[in-house]
Amino acid sequence: MKEMLSFILGKTRKNALEFGDKLPDATVNGKYRFTDDGSWVGSFWNGLLWTCYETTGDTFYSDAAKSSQHRLIRRLHENPDTLDHDIGFLYSLAFVSEYKATGNPEARRIALEAADLLSSRYNDKGKFIQAWNVWQPGETFSEMNRGRIIVDCMYNLPLLYWATEVTGDSRYHDIATSHAATCSTTIVRSNHTVYHTYLFDHVSGTPLHGQTFQGHQDESCWSRGQAWALGGYAYAYRYTGNQSFLELSKKLADVFLANLEEDGIPMWDFSLNDKNGEPRDSSAAAIAASGLLEIASHEKGSIRDYYRSAAERLLICLYNQYSTIRLPNEEGLLLHACGNRPKGEDEDCSLIYGDYYFAEAVTRLYSKSEF
Repeated sequence: MKEMLSFILGKTRKNALEFGDKLPDATVNGKYRFTDDGSWVGSFWNGLLWTCYETTGDTFYSDAAKSSQHRLIRRLHENPDTLDHDIGFLYSLAFVSEYKATGNPEARRIALEAADLLSSRYNDKGKFIQAWNVWQPGETFSEMNRGRIIVDCMYNLPLLYWATEVTGDSRYHDIATSHAATCSTTIVRSNHTVYHTYLFDHVSGTPLHGQTFQGHQDESCWSRGQAWALGGYAYAYRYTGNQSFLELSKKLADVFLANLEEDGIPMWDFSLNDKNGEPRDSSAAAIAASGLLEIASHEKGSIRDYYRSAAERLLICLYNQYSTIRLPNEEGLLLHACGNRPKGEDEDCSLIYGDYYFAEAVTRLYSKSEF
């Protein structure tokens, strides 16, 4: 683990010196491209830097993290209509991380503004947080988004739980828990695989059907979605103590682990009939490793050891076979991630969220304090 940690810290430092106040997204020919406002992924770079700071105490990383956060503040205040359910990703990893690390009251204020915006997307009839925005008012597909949830949102709920912790206002906690409960009976199938998205009648709240945009087909199991779900429910347990969330997380994890390839890394979708020429997704493995460690932190004895060992195996596979340790000109930490296979976008590249969750899991395992 120490070798992995040194690799992460060294490459992140080198990248920070090159990136300045920019927010990386995905690599093209080994170099990260950038987004002006962060899209949905911008603060994974902030999160990576805050993780390095928390691990080392070196203010180089915290200064680098803060240098790009003006982009996210501007977006929240000037272009809030461009934000969706991924508000949680964007403002947790940047501003909640800063507040926890430094106690900066301004970071707390920004994060609470974001929590308010996320909670405003709650549909009380259906007990869910609306995912995507209505891009083209009046168009059938876009109007459907008023009743759409997405599996990724399970990882956005910690922003709301944190908001309750620091304000004492239970409204945030209640919204997050209601959304998690709704997902457990809709976006999670009876065999403990997951849909990418699920639709409701946004007026009545009636559940309708599942649908995919990033998986192979509507009824298939998109591996990154499975990873979002297994970790998301482990975190929901952390904040609620609801045992059913932890048990669901373990069932979701067991499906993920049962469908790994021989090299220990998943295909981009678990339901492919023909895998020839189809890509792996290292980002799904990194997200799952982090989630498995969260599960392990809530267990004892052999169950704890099982999930911790599974996470460690994933990380070792990623480091030995998928990392850029021997490729100094590559800016990403992990190779062979798959962003959106159906659209042919960001295939066989490094993705900033894959890099972040790899670093989060390695630093968490390296500390071993909770195990």
